[in-house]
Amino acid sequence: MYVSNNSALQALASLYNSDQARNVKRTHQPEGASFKDELVLSQEAQNFSDMLNELKTMDEVREDKVSELAGQVESGSYAPDVTAVAERIMNLKF
Repeated sequence: MYVSNNSALQALASLYNSDQARNVKRTHQPEGASFKDELVLSQEAQNFSDMLNELKTMDEVREDKVSELAGQVESGSYAPDVTAVAERIMNLKF
């Protein structure tokens, strides 16, 4: 993108080129003093982190449930509640 004749852009650029901006003095940290960064998480963030860590340690597949359902399918006794399944599908948020 090419910008030309933009007065707002020129005004901003002039601020960076001014003598006042060049004469800013930086304060130095006193010798022996140390400043440490600190991160404080909200309770909600801590709860989320705990849940995330718990999910990471869980198995992706519940083998016991899979075996049970596979046995029902093989025996022909698997009969899901189609009304409940339809309601859950209709309540999905995309």
